[in-house]
Amino acid sequence: MDAPVENKMYEKLPLIYSYLMRKVDYSTWAKYLFTLVREGCTEDSKALELGAGNCKLADHLSGCFPDLIATDISRYMLFSNKNKFYPKVCCDMSALPFKSKFEIIYCTFDSVNYLTSKKKLFKLFKEAANCLSGSGVFTFDASLEKNSFIYTKVPERNGIYKGIKFRQVSVYNPATRIHKNTFTIKLRTGEVFSEVHKQKIYPFETYFELLEKAGLAVSNCYKAFSYKDGSGDSERVQFITRRIKK
Repeated sequence: MDAPVENKMYEKLPLIYSYLMRKVDYSTWAKYLFTLVREGCTEDSKALELGAGNCKLADHLSGCFPDLIATDISRYMLFSNKNKFYPKVCCDMSALPFKSKFEIIYCTFDSVNYLTSKKKLFKLFKEAANCLSGSGVFTFDASLEKNSFIYTKVPERNGIYKGIKFRQVSVYNPATRIHKNTFTIKLRTGEVFSEVHKQKIYPFETYFELLEKAGLAVSNCYKAFSYKDGSGDSERVQFITRRIKK
């Protein structure tokens, strides 16, 4: 490919994102998430999705949560979805603009890992705690170090989708705990773009420490997509939290 032009994260990726996620069973994922939060959930429950991406999961969960708002920091991702059944808000998950309370707040796709400092991660947890109703549930998944080691065994992936060529190079640095994905995308016009996506792979214990500090108690922590207890040796974990009662 020609020398790529660097552009904003998630500016060009929506062009191939559905292809990258083609093996994801959104229906099963939505059902799993609903089972985690359905206790105490009613038809009037307000739900908030953080890091909604292209809203494919929101499309499924909007049937479970009629009063749903989908959010993402990337307007390119968010508005690549044309579904108008629920509102979409472009915002930073660590600085939420909402004054109303939500019974359900959820965050998926390892989105918390894109907050690459403990300060930002704590701000997210604090924002979630402030936006939760008294009996509300905040659930999120996180990628752990084992997953990065597995994923980077095949560090380069290439493909073509609708005439768009792309290359993904994945590198994990155990010293900094930064997992970096570099996407090089060549459009049909011949233009070449590059996007660098960085994730912080936090130690398992860090989540418990920051959640408690933010006023959130962990009800359960599962190995992602299961009901088995998660641990520091899991690839991904799913946290279910509630506000600490004072």
